[in-house]
Amino acid sequence: MEMDEEFLESNDLDWFSAYQDGYIAHFATGGKGIVPESVKSSTENYEAIYDYFYAIDKASEIEIIGDNLPSFSNEAQRNRYLKSFIDMAERGLFSHDVKDDGTYKLIAKPKKGISYKGIPGKIKVILHTLPASVLSLDTQITVVE
Repeated sequence: MEMDEEFLESNDLDWFSAYQDGYIAHFATGGKGIVPESVKSSTENYEAIYDYFYAIDKASEIEIIGDNLPSFSNEAQRNRYLKSFIDMAERGLFSHDVKDDGTYKLIAKPKKGISYKGIPGKIKVILHTLPASVLSLDTQITVVE
């Protein structure tokens, strides 16, 4: 089953992709982020990829990209916001949040990212790959197709 625009706008999806440089990225849509056609085209594939990455053990130290954080009124609010991004980065994924324009900004990154080469073949064949112009070092991502 394919995800339609109404579904995408009413759900804060976590989707995943490979960078051309071999690392893996996580994206939180906030109901407004750009989602690649290959991700939207199959909820079955989406769920398989989601389940795989959420099952990975946390093993990496992380770095927060402070320049990409919104303003917070207190430390508790900051910690609530960062929780899911830290969770993904600790699993070895470069974790992004949506910006107001639907593009993405890097929030947390692992000190040791997991490699595309190390994931199972059944996930590799259905995992979206970002364009060659997008690298794991990018703190702003405007193109996902």
